[in-house]
Amino acid sequence: MNVLFILTDQHRRDTLSCYGNTDTDTPNLDRLAREGVVFDNAYTTCAVCSPARASIHTGLYPFKHGMQTNIFMHGCMIHELADSPKLLSRRLYTAGVTPAFTGKWHLGYGKPTRDQYPDSDPGFDSNRDSVELPEAYKGVTSLPSTVGFVGDDFPGHGGGGHSYPQYKEYLKKQGLELKAIDMGHNRFEVTSGDEATVDHFLTNRTIELVDDVSTQGKPFFMMLNYWGPHEPYYVPTRFLEPYRNKVYQPWPSFEEDQTSKPTIHNAMRDTRPWTHWQEELRYYHAYINYLDHEIGRVFQHLEKKGLMDDTLIIFSADHGDAGGTHAGTQNKSIHNYETTNAIPLIIRDPNGRTGERENRFANLTDLYATILDTAGDPAPNDRHGRSLLPLLRGEMTADWPDCAVTEGSGIQHLLVSQRAIRWSQFKYVFNGGDLEELYNLENDPHEMCNLAGEEQSADLLMEGRTKLFEWLNNNGDHLAGQFKRLLLNQGIALN
Repeated sequence: MNVLFILTDQHRRDTLSCYGNTDTDTPNLDRLAREGVVFDNAYTTCAVCSPARASIHTGLYPFKHGMQTNIFMHGCMIHELADSPKLLSRRLYTAGVTPAFTGKWHLGYGKPTRDQYPDSDPGFDSNRDSVELPEAYKGVTSLPSTVGFVGDDFPGHGGGGHSYPQYKEYLKKQGLELKAIDMGHNRFEVTSGDEATVDHFLTNRTIELVDDVSTQGKPFFMMLNYWGPHEPYYVPTRFLEPYRNKVYQPWPSFEEDQTSKPTIHNAMRDTRPWTHWQEELRYYHAYINYLDHEIGRVFQHLEKKGLMDDTLIIFSADHGDAGGTHAGTQNKSIHNYETTNAIPLIIRDPNGRTGERENRFANLTDLYATILDTAGDPAPNDRHGRSLLPLLRGEMTADWPDCAVTEGSGIQHLLVSQRAIRWSQFKYVFNGGDLEELYNLENDPHEMCNLAGEEQSADLLMEGRTKLFEWLNNNGDHLAGQFKRLLLNQGIALN
């Protein structure tokens, strides 16, 4: 069976109607939900781009694969994804599947790019021009084409993809010009039509690659990685229009009292008024509406080629977005709320359940195992994830994990070791020495009441600590020792 994997960037789960949203029009993803399974408890391994994406390609948490923050940023041990026979692309190729890739990579620059731009940064990874790589590292190149994919190489982050020569050549060849009105704050209204956008270009490339790999007489894996709805927001006028004057009410947590919350959250807080966030949401939701349209073009092409019923389709995101919740938290990481840690996950399996929801926990490492399982190649035993195929097909599963963990090591220039564990309706967050967090998501879905400091929640807090400690030990996360010692020196003993 073929696999189409569509990955968006910084895409909140609650922006989709299948997760209860009424503000964004996403008919094509709604269709996917009707024809597939919606996962209600899917989580990123880390709410930062490079670590999350590396988990998909390795089946490992960041503390194991080494990209614990964005490449060429503080705290990242590996700046070019290490090639290995266990990489997703390598395993697929060995299993007789053609792996294809287009769009955002953010798992390496490659030696040619590092040599070509020795003193500048074409993406967002602001330490690349000041890091002196060890001699053995200087020849390392990690790009899709060097790890077994056919398709496109877009080194680094890309900042939306507009600077790459492939996109510029596409515009030139099609006689197009990207015309956009700069509305400030990384918001752009595209006045030259859909065809001139990077997103349209990526959809076209996906269609071209599907046409190529589907004629080779063997299954294919097509990975389409949109840069959106991560900023910069480039939204064609016709998609912006329905949202231009839309009124969004402030988040319930927008004026939240921060007395019981970790101080470190302030590092990712933007205190501008609600009018700023309302305009942000207009562009963010309009961009999601536009991406849904582009996704629909891919679906239409699969149907035209007669491939829809021979292709397992996965839609997900690397992580979510804060969007001004919790007194103006922005971006992602540092704060471990559901807005950034929870991810959309919809899977349409031609041989699976349709129009159903799945409440069991899932994370990005499970997608690695699922894709390999679809190819008839079980994931290696030393990977962290499990295949979701049994859940998709209603098969009995023994000992399914009763929790999900999201790892954090900080972002940009601020480092902090964090772990958030979700179990039952609860969440416990370890914040590297700052205040702990404990939430009952059933009673407090907006995570406004931190129970960690309340005497009546002492047993539940200890349960969260213990459950996290067990997970750390069971999964080879060496933070376990310092986590235990930190608590022990506060008079809190873990078994």
